[in-house]
Parts: sequence; structure tokens; C-alpha cells
Amino acid sequence: MNVCLVTSPRYNSKPTYKALAPMGLAYLAAVARDAGHNVTAIEGVFLGNPTDIARKVATENPDVVGTSTSSSNRLAGIASIRAIRQATPNAFIVVGGSHFSHTAEDALRCLPEIDAVVVGEGEQTFLELLEHLPDRDALGEIPGLVFRDDENQIVRNEPRQLMSEINSLPRPAWDLFSLRQYSFPKISDDSEQTAGVLTTRGCPQQCVFCANSLNKKMRFLDPALAVDQLEWLHSSFGINDLYIYDDDFLTSKKHAVGLCEELLKRNTKFSWLCTARAKQLDFEVLKLIRKAGCKCISFGVETGTNKVLKASKKNLTVEQIAEAMEIVSKVHFEKVGIFLIIGLPGETTETIDQTVDFLKTIRALFGKSWQVKKIIGQLPLIYPGTELEEIGRKEGCLPENFSWNQPYIQPKRYLPLINKRYHTVPHFETRSLSLEEICAHLKRWHWDELSKGQKRNFRHVPLRRLKVALGIG
Repeated sequence: MNVCLVTSPRYNSKPTYKALAPMGLAYLAAVARDAGHNVTAIEGVFLGNPTDIARKVATENPDVVGTSTSSSNRLAGIASIRAIRQATPNAFIVVGGSHFSHTAEDALRCLPEIDAVVVGEGEQTFLELLEHLPDRDALGEIPGLVFRDDENQIVRNEPRQLMSEINSLPRPAWDLFSLRQYSFPKISDDSEQTAGVLTTRGCPQQCVFCANSLNKKMRFLDPALAVDQLEWLHSSFGINDLYIYDDDFLTSKKHAVGLCEELLKRNTKFSWLCTARAKQLDFEVLKLIRKAGCKCISFGVETGTNKVLKASKKNLTVEQIAEAMEIVSKVHFEKVGIFLIIGLPGETTETIDQTVDFLKTIRALFGKSWQVKKIIGQLPLIYPGTELEEIGRKEGCLPENFSWNQPYIQPKRYLPLINKRYHTVPHFETRSLSLEEICAHLKRWHWDELSKGQKRNFRHVPLRRLKVALGIG
């Protein structure tokens, strides 16, 4: 079977190299190739234009085309899928990833170009799909697949159980991708390249704004196998900097310690960054990961009030965050990052003020290592499959006829805190605190805490509003 895997273009369908290489597709490529299929990869993110992507795909003469996209890039991704269908009318097009997993039926209704959707972890479902094709009558036997039958009816098969362990997975097929062309920000000054790696899968948390709800069960890659893969990345592709994709690298103290001890035992020289929860951190473990090469660590704090933390189901308190940051500040990471969102459920102008005051105290702990120069976060985005989507529908944030796979442009995209990249993603707001009120409050009371880019956008609001009114922005 000739299989062509395609990365999605960015939201604006322009070529870009500022991205991490596509780990999900690299794993699919590896399992398909190990099963004897001929696999090629087209990096649509480098090409940008959907027509150019489709033309490139057609040259591979594929039997099966697989692709995915994020919700923020979905409209460009959908345009790419439609172009690929025109260029390869006989290919079986299957999609996956977080966006399509959470919108499978809607995608099949809106996009006749798609033949099937893989929901959740894709390796085994994708492999079974390849084994059954071209016999479409057998698609109903594949757990985790949503497809259109011969009568054009959408069929959702039983869910695919999560893999019980991930040690049996092959290494991602990075040789099929131009790994050196991806330009993710460097971690160390002497590095030439950064690559993403996974040492765990799953996240047990229930944050209302996160779309990772299909993958709760934690699985851990054996530390020796993980470091084998890292050394292979270095020897084969010259990778020295690592972005550890794990949702929470410190979920398991045993796993984190085991991996770091393995890195130190082999005297590796990697520089890496990871993310963790700001709760019940162990000073000795943090010192160990710093010694093992972790230069940067980030935390999803989001807000500085218990009211909003509770409403967002962060399973954190301000007191726990403060305690955790005190510990982190003593380890002397080169950079400490904090993810922030302003306007989550429960937010008021009073909680915004409390958050700013709280973050000022946290920032003071880190000095030059504080990665976020200003402390006004982004406005909350609604993603499919999240609890925030359900809340947003009740609050009237989404039009009644809203579809995740049809054109949509944020009607308030003129507001200064709305990033152009997210014009097509619905923004969350409550009836008691509008996005306009948030922006006005920040401008009046917290102007000094806005970044230079945010201040520039505030000044450009009249022009942005005019462009939107004229349909050119």
C-alpha cells in the first residue's frame, strides 16, 4: 500500500519553518513502514499553499493519504484536504489528531472529501485500516474509526482502548521528514536544532480549556529506551536540544528520576525543556533534572486566584503555586515560563487585579530567568471537546449553527488581545464580563504590564476595527 502522510499548512496558508516536526505523523509512518507499507511524507507546513501541497501529494501516487491539523490551523488544513481530493480522486483520505478526533461526525458531514477519521491514539487504528483496505466493507471492524458507509451514513465504531504501554512503539520515522529545516526556538546558544520527544503519554487532569480529554491514562516510556531514542536523534540528525512534549514531565517522580539518572549515567550533553504542574514539587527532583540538562521549565498557572483556578478545574490553589515557585526559584533554571489565560470562567475585574498582584510576587522570585517579561496572558480560546466548549455554548459564545469544520471568523477580532493566528478560533467570554470589558480594564489599570506587542495592538484598535468593518481584516 502506498501511504502518503501530509502535514497541515499554517492558518494563513503561507510557508513557515517555525514549528516542531510532526511527531504524531512520524509515529504513524514508523508503524506503517514496519508493517511493510511504502510510506512517504509531504511537509505541507513548508509549502503553505494548498494547491502546491496537493500537487506534491499527487506525484507520490498514493493509495492512502493521512493528515491532521490543529483547530487554529483547521481552515487551511481543510483547504489542503479539498485540494488533495481533487488531485488524487482515487486515494483513501483519512484524518486524525485532536481537532478531528473531537469533531469526527461533523467533519464527515461537512467534508465529503474525507473517507474516515481516526479518533484518539492513531497507531493501531491506522495500521488496521491499512490492513483492511481496499475492502471498505471491513471498516466497521476497526475500533477507533469513524467513517461513511456505502449508503453515505456516518458510522462510529467502538472506541479504541488506549495502549497499555508504549515501549513497543517503534522510533518515529524522522528520516522521512526534513528534521533540520524545522526552526523551533533554540534552548542553548550552541545548538543547531531542536526536536520534540515524548517520554510519557496521557494527562490525568481535567482543565476545562484543554482538549486532551481522550488521553487520561498515563503511560511511561522506559528510561533506557527513551535515552536510546535521544542518542539516536543526536547521532542520526545532530539534535542537541530537546522539547519534551509530556503534558507533565513530573507526573511520576519515579519516571522523572529514572530518566534523568539514565541521562547522567551516559554522560549525555542534551539541553532540554519540559512542562510541569506547579504543585507539590520536590526540590531534590528539580535539582536532578537541572543537573541532567533541563535548562527551561514551564508551568500552566493560568490565573492567580483560587476562584478562577477552581472554576477551571486546575486542581491547584494559589498557595500551592506560590510554594512551588519558591522551590523552583532555588534551583536556578536558565528560564522559567508561566502560561497565563485571562478571562476564564469565574473571572471578574477584581480577580484580574488579584492575578496581576500575585504574578508580580512570583516574577520577583526569578529575576532574569523569568521568561515572560509581562504578565497579561492571552484571552481564553474554545477548543472542541473541552468543557469550555459546553460552557461557551451556554454563554452564547458560539453561533447556533456553528460548525468546527466550516468557515468561521471571530467577530471581535479587532480587539487588541486577539492574536491574528487565532482569528478563526472562538473566544470564550461570560455574560458578566465581556472581552471588551477585559481589554478596557487592562488598558486603564495594567498598561505597564502589557507587552510591547499588546500595547501596539491597543493603539491600532481603530484601524483594526475599520478593517473588520470593511471585510479586509
